[in-house]
Amino acid sequence: MPCNQNMTKKRIALLNVVLLVDKCHSFDAFTSTNQRSHLPMVNRVEPLTSYGKIISRKSDGQYKTYSFDDWDEEGHCGRTNGTIEKQKKDGFFGPSSALLRVRSAIRSTFLPSLTGSPGEDSKGKHQLDTLRSSGYLSYILYDNIQDLSTSLRSVLATQRILEGVGVGRAGATALSATLNFLIRDGCGMVASLLFTSYAARGFRRNVKRWKFFADIMVNFGITLEIAAPSVLSSPLLCKGFLPLLCLGNVCKALCGVAAGACGGALQMYWAMKIMGTEEGISEVAAKSGAQRTVVGGAGLVLAALVAKWLGNGDVRTAICLYCLLTLLHLVTNHRALKLVALDWLNGWRMHLVVEEFLKCAKDGDGSIDVEVAIGSIVVSNPVEVSRKEPLFFLPELRSMKRQMAKYPIRMGVSFNEFSQYSYMPQPLLQSYLTKTQNQREDNYIISVGREKRRSETNMSILVSYFSTSSNSEKAKVYLHCCLIGQALTSLQTDERAVGEVEMIQKAEQVARSELEALWPIFVRCVTAAGWKLDKTECSTEGYEMYFE
Repeated sequence: MPCNQNMTKKRIALLNVVLLVDKCHSFDAFTSTNQRSHLPMVNRVEPLTSYGKIISRKSDGQYKTYSFDDWDEEGHCGRTNGTIEKQKKDGFFGPSSALLRVRSAIRSTFLPSLTGSPGEDSKGKHQLDTLRSSGYLSYILYDNIQDLSTSLRSVLATQRILEGVGVGRAGATALSATLNFLIRDGCGMVASLLFTSYAARGFRRNVKRWKFFADIMVNFGITLEIAAPSVLSSPLLCKGFLPLLCLGNVCKALCGVAAGACGGALQMYWAMKIMGTEEGISEVAAKSGAQRTVVGGAGLVLAALVAKWLGNGDVRTAICLYCLLTLLHLVTNHRALKLVALDWLNGWRMHLVVEEFLKCAKDGDGSIDVEVAIGSIVVSNPVEVSRKEPLFFLPELRSMKRQMAKYPIRMGVSFNEFSQYSYMPQPLLQSYLTKTQNQREDNYIISVGREKRRSETNMSILVSYFSTSSNSEKAKVYLHCCLIGQALTSLQTDERAVGEVEMIQKAEQVARSELEALWPIFVRCVTAAGWKLDKTECSTEGYEMYFE
């Protein structure tokens, strides 16, 4: 019996050893499998098969790629393999790497950044294509050419001014030259303050025309500075040197104010055009400053060469060079501003759009078709209008804007003038004002008035705004004024129209009914064309009505 028990114990011990060895073998296999995967079995993530690669791209064109395609024996999933192989293929580590980095540095310094998509290359093709299609590259080309021409002409002007104040001439003193410069600079400062006080409110309404005005003023200023020393040779005109010098600096001061005010609006336009947000204005402004720095440096080098070439030589050569540079300056500025297609309505753009709209809304007999379908009305988009929009401040522009309304339009007049010139008697005017205020359909009041100017009494259309009026409502006001003007013109040729007051009342009723029918259609048409009515800027006299 003891022998049998010992045999049984030995068999049990041997069986336990076999089971233990089998468990150890299974555990080793499990551990080996998990070591290859580097992940616990319950949390193991299979390689992505839906993406061949992932590209991380910077706005300046630099990029890196990441691939999940290859898993090495140690379980690393291509963290550097895809990146390095792709960059080797594209020459990132090859002979052309320096050129690629230089291109990237140039783009990041001078061109606004864009976010590329994974399918694009690292050479900024998407960025250049976008900037080219938006017109930005052409704009900065023209803008920098005109800056370069201004720099070269300024050197010619400086050379002439120094000759005029006596540099290199016997008997000239430093004190007299200093006084001339002090008086000149003082006149420019005073002119800039007065001009800012007069025109600051209207800069945004006519950004492009004020910018072109600034370019014309700097041309006048440089011309006067170049011509000023010529009067010193005449005994009768020699005292005109300092006034011409001061007048030239006044023109340049006006240019500085207008160009500085309009530059921000133009940079805002390009930020919205390229990046789709106003937050990009800081980058656009910084890149514009970098461009001007390089152009200024090139201008210094060319100016030194030009000054050395001219020296004290032929004056005719200097005049011919100046005329060519001035012509180049005007042409490049004109072309640059034509590329700016502002998407909000000012007085002139409003005139063009409303004129097209009413022409499409008219019947063959010239009357307004209030049942017109929206599909039959087409108005010009901002790009088309930018090609037609004038860049000069000319007297005939105001008369052209009045052709459609036939009568002067005065927006934003004070209620004092409104009540003085309106055809409405005081009780009727008070009733009209109360009704408009209670209904709150419109945030303005409108009426035909009679004004006496230059011994003549003429009709005009008066508009007074409430303090709650919006920018989009100013577009509605202009359309309303045009409808009143056309109704008055039509009724004046009607023999049945007898009294003037009755004619005005009927014209206002007709215009009101037409406005109610056409205004929703007008909003849809101009919005579809790309105009933003909430940014409308029309010239007004600046008054708004409050109630106490």
